[in-house]
Order: sequence, then C-alpha cells, then structure tokens
Amino acid sequence: MIEGLTRLPVEVDLGSEFRYRNPLVNEKTLIILISQSGETADTLAGLREGKRKGAKLLAICNVMDSSLVRGSDGVMYTRAGPEIGVASTKAFTTQIIVLYLFTLYLGLARGSFYCQGFSGID
Repeated sequence: MIEGLTRLPVEVDLGSEFRYRNPLVNEKTLIILISQSGETADTLAGLREGKRKGAKLLAICNVMDSSLVRGSDGVMYTRAGPEIGVASTKAFTTQIIVLYLFTLYLGLARGSFYCQGFSGID
C-alpha cells in the first residue's frame, strides 16, 4: 500500500522475526509497529531493536498508555474499543484504515501521491 501510493520502498516483517534477522535500520528508517494491545512481547522486542539502531518509531495501537505507545516516537490510535475475542475483526479493520490514512498523508506531504497514472492532487 505505501509503496504503491507513495513510491517509497517498504519492507514488511513479522514481529516475531524482525529482531532475529539483524535488519538494516538506521536513523533515517521509520519503523511502524502495529499492535492491538501494545503489550505483545515480539512487537516490544522489535521496538527495542529499532530504538537501539536509531530508527524513528511509529505505533499504531488501540490501547492508550501501553508499553508500545510509551516507547514510540509517535502514535496513531485505532480507537477500536476493548477487545472481546481473540479474532478481533474490528481491531484489524481499524489498523488497515489507519495505515491507509497514514499512507495518504505521507504521499500528500511528500508530493508523491501516485495512483495509476495520476501523480498528484490539485
């Protein structure tokens, strides 16, 4: 989504694998960490790894004042409400919507919004 609309390169990792592959991350890297609870151990380990390497950290999270939110440089809240079941469709849906909103903002801010032949917004 981000690559397609902004033409910025993106790598996607599972939280459980990120820290084990020694990712190429530096102070010019933005890491977007997505978590419903903000307390998932693998996601928090990714946060620590990104911070150790000097990356900027953006959390997409449902829970205010969670460990993920407190450790990140910025946050976008999903505001999906309390999680009732393990398979939380509303949490997933709000995470996708927040990613789309961030992507649109990023593309417009960089002047690089792209959509099949349409390369800008007037």
